Amino acid sequence: MSARAHLAQAQADLVRALGTGAPVPAGFDPGRVEAAARALLDKRRRLVAKTWPSLVTGLGATFATRFDAWARLHPMTVEPRPLVDGRAFVESLRAEGPLPPDVARARLAFDIRWRPAQEGEVRARRGPMLLVRREGAARQILVALRLPGGHIRMWP
Repeated sequence: MSARAHLAQAQADLVRALGTGAPVPAGFDPGRVEAAARALLDKRRRLVAKTWPSLVTGLGATFATRFDAWARLHPMTVEPRPLVDGRAFVESLRAEGPLPPDVARARLAFDIRWRPAQEGEVRARRGPMLLVRREGAARQILVALRLPGGHIRMWP
């Protein structure tokens, strides 16, 4: 194996260790790698919490542990994407069962403003739009209307 290939393999192993908790590659200090991985996870959680505040209030004290568990299974890309990460996290929560009301409303608000694009990115929606969903354990009807100019009205 060439020196370049060896370096590339070591870098890939280090990225996996930082993003997913994979074993620390030889030649790296496990304590420092763990500290860096924890800092990256904390930063990612803080960005999602700032972008999706209703997700934090809806999940309460369980937000951090649930997000951390999800994030370890879904490694971060090169740059943090709190909008996309938050939406993917909400979908994983929805797969587990009914969403708390605050989280269901945040999901609807996101979907009326943003649309999925290539490579996991999102793009702003344009023009009028109407979304109607049944959410929560009580299957409450939520309605969101996006008016021209980007104004949004929501009804529970």
